[in-house]
Amino acid sequence: MTVFDTITFCHVHREENQTVDALATLSAMVQVNEGQEMVIQVRQQPQTVYCQCLTREMEEPSTEPWYFDIKRYLQKGEYHDGASENSKQTLRRLASGFFLSETVLYKRNTNMTLLRCVDSQEAEQIMEEVHEGIFGTHVNGHALARKILRAWYYWTRMESDCYQHVRKCAKCQIHANHLNVAPSTLHNLNAPWPFSMKGIDVIRPIEPKASNGHRFILMAIDYFTKWVEAASYSSITRSTVVRFIKKDIICQYGLPAHIITNNGTNLNNKMMTELCE
Repeated sequence: MTVFDTITFCHVHREENQTVDALATLSAMVQVNEGQEMVIQVRQQPQTVYCQCLTREMEEPSTEPWYFDIKRYLQKGEYHDGASENSKQTLRRLASGFFLSETVLYKRNTNMTLLRCVDSQEAEQIMEEVHEGIFGTHVNGHALARKILRAWYYWTRMESDCYQHVRKCAKCQIHANHLNVAPSTLHNLNAPWPFSMKGIDVIRPIEPKASNGHRFILMAIDYFTKWVEAASYSSITRSTVVRFIKKDIICQYGLPAHIITNNGTNLNNKMMTELCE
């Protein structure tokens, strides 16, 4: 099984697997009394009665570079076998952006410079030299692709290949700045007593609307008890938030010491500041 990329096992029901089901049924019908001796005959056949053959088609890796058809068209004006009219038209349009000097193919750049086209093996050597060679600075994938362009080389998958090459670089994995890591240790916000710290947020528009036209849910949760207060509205405005805090929080549980929001315009405004003061 190690030679396969993926393997899927499917359960075949007994009605669809009659040969195996018949053998299992026959073996279950044989009755052997206690103490009875039976002679078991072993017979061999050169071929199995029932089998399935799994074949794996291996595609031969292409030995031709990505620019083979373009170069052949510029050299001889030929197309690949079985090419349709659309394929021929596409090849002619692509070939207009390339220039052939003897046996070397160049890509015309937007600034009228010529970039030498390289195959996959040359591309790997170029990425290694530019990224980690004598003058290599272990730049990121985007900068690596730009440096290779400035060195006048080109291949179709340059950007994605550069990103993959940087990801496989051992030194970059060790010494690179991890931007997804927090700059400092994260700490949980703990409330000292019940109803002293509230978190308020708005749930996005809900479809379909309620019978009264309400689409938004304004929710407040207590950090200590995890108690939730929620109310639905047709729209969430500044006055709606202030009225919700007065009615559903302050009048029921008292004035909280802290109110945590996501700094939305309807949650962090002048009316909220005046209410807290």
